[in-house]
Amino acid sequence: MKKPIFIGITGGSGAGKSTLCDVLITKYPETIEAIRLDDYFKPKEEQPRIGDILNFDHPDSLYFDKLISDLKELSKGNSVIINTRNTKLNPKYEETKIKIPFEFYSKPIILVEGFLILINEKVRELLDDSIYLDIEHSKRWERRVHFKNDEYEKKVIIPMHNEHIEPTKKYAKHVIDVTNLSKEEVLEKVEKILEEKTNW
Repeated sequence: MKKPIFIGITGGSGAGKSTLCDVLITKYPETIEAIRLDDYFKPKEEQPRIGDILNFDHPDSLYFDKLISDLKELSKGNSVIINTRNTKLNPKYEETKIKIPFEFYSKPIILVEGFLILINEKVRELLDDSIYLDIEHSKRWERRVHFKNDEYEKKVIIPMHNEHIEPTKKYAKHVIDVTNLSKEEVLEKVEKILEEKTNW
């Protein structure tokens, strides 16, 4: 098996990263897999804080070493077991808040999806390409589905995005302004990038 092509999918919370990955996996199930940064959050007791608020939007909130290890295994053609919170694979997560182990297989294209994917230099080195979905905060906040808390938005989401996520746009090989694009239009643009990268 050829070494998989790793494509980073990033952008702020609510930019449409997860939706894009879900659509691509559904459309190309034999070709595309997705590894989600959300599955690498540290437990609450290890999370950084802003005052008395847990800060899930800081780079220190994530196990990047574990992510890097898993990507290296996948690059060798091996499968990896990841405790996932993805509701497509773990439908009861919102009810139980318990991650379940799931086996992810190495496929020709592996999407590495998450808001802080490009902040880590070692992760960037493993990526063959990267796409930043760009949209202003107010629009992203409208789209956000889970944990819409005004205090968290003001004290954590906005400052952490400005400090840690927005600056990583410069590392992305492709920046797509998704403000006025439908899901279908975003998909079309990303498929063109994948075609150029993979010659599929």
